[in-house]
Amino acid sequence: MQSIPHWIHVELEPVWAHVKNLRHFVREFCIGMSVAPETADQVAMTTSELLENATKYASTAWVRYDLRLEDSVGEVSVTNRATQEQQRVLAQFMEEVVKGDPLEAYVSCLERQSGTGLSQSGLARIRYEASADLGLRHDGEEVCVMARIPF
Repeated sequence: MQSIPHWIHVELEPVWAHVKNLRHFVREFCIGMSVAPETADQVAMTTSELLENATKYASTAWVRYDLRLEDSVGEVSVTNRATQEQQRVLAQFMEEVVKGDPLEAYVSCLERQSGTGLSQSGLARIRYEASADLGLRHDGEEVCVMARIPF
C-alpha cells in the first residue's frame, strides 16, 4: 500500500440500513485501496460491530465514523454522545475485553451472552477476529471507540 493515507469520514444516524450500506462500502473501498479481501472483510466487520456498539452506548441517534488506511494499518473509530453512566458501563466492559488472551475474552463474552441473552461480544470479536488493538477515549459527552487493524 502507498504511504499516502486514504480515509473515510461519515456522520450518520446508525440505523441498520445505514450500517449495512456503510459496511459494504467500506469493504469495497478497502479492496479499491489494494487491501487484501480477507483484511477488507475484517475492517468491514469492525465497522458494523463498532456502529452497533455505538447504538447501545449512545444518548443520541448520531455517530461519527472514521476510517484511515495508512502504512499497513486500518484505523477505525466511531464517536457518539453518551451519558456518564453509559460511558462508565462501556469503559468497564472495554476493560474486560482487552484483558488477557483475545480468544479467551471472546469465548467469555459468548458464554455470558448465551446465559443472559444480551449480545455484548462485538468488541471481543473485533479484538480476536481482526487482531485489533482497541482503545477508548472520552471527551465530555462524546465517547470514541477505536480499533487498529494490522494488515
